[in-house]
Amino acid sequence: MFGIDRTPNTLHHSIMGRQDRDAVEALIAGAHSLGIEARLVAGANPNVDAIVVLPSGETVAVEIQSASLVTADSVPGQLRRWSKTAGNDVVPLVVANRITADGRVRLNRAGWSWLDLRGHLRIVGPGLLVDADVPALSKPRPAAHALSGRVGIGLAALLLLDPTTRIGVRAAATMLARAPSSISGAFAALRAADLVHANHLPAVPELFWELAEHWKPASEDVASIPEPGNGRDNSVLRLGLDDVESTVGWALTDTVAAVAYGAPVSMRADHPPDFYVPDQGVLRRAVHLLGPAATPTARACRIRVAPVPLVCARRIDGAAWANEAWPLANPLFVALDLAQDPGRGREILDHWEPGKPWTRVW
Repeated sequence: MFGIDRTPNTLHHSIMGRQDRDAVEALIAGAHSLGIEARLVAGANPNVDAIVVLPSGETVAVEIQSASLVTADSVPGQLRRWSKTAGNDVVPLVVANRITADGRVRLNRAGWSWLDLRGHLRIVGPGLLVDADVPALSKPRPAAHALSGRVGIGLAALLLLDPTTRIGVRAAATMLARAPSSISGAFAALRAADLVHANHLPAVPELFWELAEHWKPASEDVASIPEPGNGRDNSVLRLGLDDVESTVGWALTDTVAAVAYGAPVSMRADHPPDFYVPDQGVLRRAVHLLGPAATPTARACRIRVAPVPLVCARRIDGAAWANEAWPLANPLFVALDLAQDPGRGREILDHWEPGKPWTRVW
């Protein structure tokens, strides 16, 4: 066995972030556990993070990217970001705390090598094929814990709504109506899970896909749709149709909203809409006034309780540009709903760029 090289070129080592250094050292340790020499290097090519030495003495250059989570859904966005730096003669490899089975398949198809820190290494390069179990190299990161409560879910949604703007603890606490101490704890949990960077910006698309796993709104199917011109519906059901972008109310989401935003969706003209409502009380009143649907296929619309208040408080008025009378949920929340369908919905997300002023985070 080879020992881990802990004396790399100090200049190269000093300009790498802590997470990047950990990723390189994890690869070195994983390779050494299989009797393969690997070491950190510095050279003229800034994209080369490590080399693997073949029995012949030849070397294979490796560029390493790191992530908390890699899934089949996160791979397209991650590779779009990472492939901008990959060199033609360099083996691209991702080191992640967890790579799902379907994520591994998509990385393989894309020609990427990978190290799942739970215990598997795959490297494919000129004269080199490694595909073997290795000792677990880290404890699982607390991603599930970071998003286990309403504060964590709310903070994740807030950060993803504007992923390029740094939001401090007190500002986030004000926007989410939470105690600063709770927000500070949620930031710490997200950072520990590598879902938020030290500058408070979200890790994209990892945070989106982790949030999608926890996005489980309560819903009911109803037999009729509210009438926007009906004053009773407006007040009792809190539709919020006046001054849409500065009030709280119903928000159109899922397939019909995706079409309004120009997503590549095929939809029947009579496709039943999906709405978010502000709270459980509105949901109960809506079921009472609109009537429960006899069967899911007979529903006139589906009503969902917003998992976080931001959904119904940050609505988009699409009347002018989308010819849509109903207020729209932000594309982030529409995307989270589409992500719940592992087939059709996630295929739509692969090809949907929401365009300005919104930022794709999936």
